[in-house]
Amino acid sequence: MKDFYEAHKPYILATIMLLFVCAFIFMVQFSARSSANYITDVSYSEFEKYVAKGSIASIRYQMGENDMYFRLKTEDTDAEEQMIYRTTYPDYEGFKKEMLDKGIAVQITQTSSDSSSWWLWVLILFIVIFLIMRNTTNTGKIMNMGNHLTNPFQDDGNKDIKTEESNVRFADIVGQDEILDDIKFITTLIKYPERGEKMGAKAPRGILLQGPPGTGKTLIAKAIAGEANVSFIYANASSFMEMYVGVGAKRVRQLFSEARKKSPCVVFIDEIDSIGGSRNAQGRNSEDDKTVNALLQEMDGFKSRDGIFVIAATNNADSLDKALVRAGRFDRQITVNPPRNWEVRRQLYKMYLQDAPLGDDVSLSAIAKETAGFTGADIAAACNEAKVIAIMRDQAYIDTSCLEEAIDKKIFKGNRAKDQHKREHDREIVAYHEAGHAVMTYLCGQPIARASIQSTISGVGGVVFQEEPDTSFQTEESLRQQIMICYAGRASEDIKFKNVTTGASNDITQATRIMSGYIEHYGFNPDFGMVDMSILQQNRVVDSHDITSRISSMSNDLYKECHDLLEKNYNKVENLAKALLEHESMSGEEIMKIIGD
Repeated sequence: MKDFYEAHKPYILATIMLLFVCAFIFMVQFSARSSANYITDVSYSEFEKYVAKGSIASIRYQMGENDMYFRLKTEDTDAEEQMIYRTTYPDYEGFKKEMLDKGIAVQITQTSSDSSSWWLWVLILFIVIFLIMRNTTNTGKIMNMGNHLTNPFQDDGNKDIKTEESNVRFADIVGQDEILDDIKFITTLIKYPERGEKMGAKAPRGILLQGPPGTGKTLIAKAIAGEANVSFIYANASSFMEMYVGVGAKRVRQLFSEARKKSPCVVFIDEIDSIGGSRNAQGRNSEDDKTVNALLQEMDGFKSRDGIFVIAATNNADSLDKALVRAGRFDRQITVNPPRNWEVRRQLYKMYLQDAPLGDDVSLSAIAKETAGFTGADIAAACNEAKVIAIMRDQAYIDTSCLEEAIDKKIFKGNRAKDQHKREHDREIVAYHEAGHAVMTYLCGQPIARASIQSTISGVGGVVFQEEPDTSFQTEESLRQQIMICYAGRASEDIKFKNVTTGASNDITQATRIMSGYIEHYGFNPDFGMVDMSILQQNRVVDSHDITSRISSMSNDLYKECHDLLEKNYNKVENLAKALLEHESMSGEEIMKIIGD
């Protein structure tokens, strides 16, 4: 009997609550019907006689009904009798005022307080019971102990945990040559552990892949599993955390329990920072700590981890708990960066477009140069969008305009507008704004890949694509030039229209970031010298006002310098802006024919 109760406890509790609600509804309805027995119907002429005698104490009427209810005064006092009378409501203007003038209390209500409100409460109770029953059932599944562990791959809350046989290989990884040797060596030790044992070397028990989103961390993890010919188990760490106590830790144990069954295997935990953040960080709770502790115990090898290799990914490695990255856990950290130069991006474009026919006008090198900062995921998305655009145009191949429209759609985050003539003034402002950026880029001696202005459904936008510098270092002069390029759009608007718009907000933000680094971190400010002012600011050694005033002064000086230089060369801006209004998108070569000396 006890086993039956434990097995069906959620349903028994829910049934009891349902019976309670049914009894409550019955009592309400019985009470309402009982009170109805005290109602006496009278004609309207009798009602008028009561009014004439001054016998009526109060009247109650609900709008929209045909009848009204009234009570009489007792014989000896002004108190109301318990008997309720019902008669036809006259529904003429001035009835309420007439009754009030005779000293009769009148109550007119908008909605019924007898039926709809009760049913509202009943509906709320049913919803509460449904939620309690569902959550109790789910909790029962999750907290089931012993040999009856809930399978984390079933649809019971661990939906983000999947197992598969990976068909990804190292040949599918492009542009990560610097880290590929390390990854290949680790894969060899996973596949042939005896090779390491001969030299007394142990393969790392875990790898932490860190880097921006879209750089291929998941692809690398799948490639390791595919090359090692072992199962690949994927888990999103954010799915471990829920409102129930102990669920996070339980799911971690379930994950590793399943991994032991499928050993040898690679366990990939994505977004590890969602559960593996520092235990001293603000905003964490005891449930987060329990989950981290469970993960640490599994990584420590209190239970056998033979044949289980753990890979985790994060966008913010600095926020992880230090205990996670010590030896024996995630003891090998690998940084996965976006494509380092345009040549790598060209390889990625070539790979993602290898199955699609390309037009004769397509130059993957030119496309790669104008998409500086694109990650592998960005390039994959742009290539797929270009294929879709070609299909929508009913073309048999992808041409340059398909690729450029796909790139613009990603940058401007919207489809091109068809009613461009309605935004002609906005297009003109954007054209001169972007022409200012392009001309200043040229005057600073930096190459231009492409310039584009587009009317989208969300507005008019523009962009100037710059080629990446050959060096990874920034000089003092190059930083000052970058700031002037940022300010050139605003300066161009001021010179042309004698007015400025909000279109330079992103430029101002970027310029402020550069100036902050220039003054606070890089030691380029002569007043501060080679001192990291951010450290002194944290320790309250210096006042932030000192730094702010110098950034403001630097901004004013560089904007004036930018404005003066652009004004001297504004004929180039005029010519380029007119060309952009006509063509909307122009390559670097086309731009140089217009503004080049």
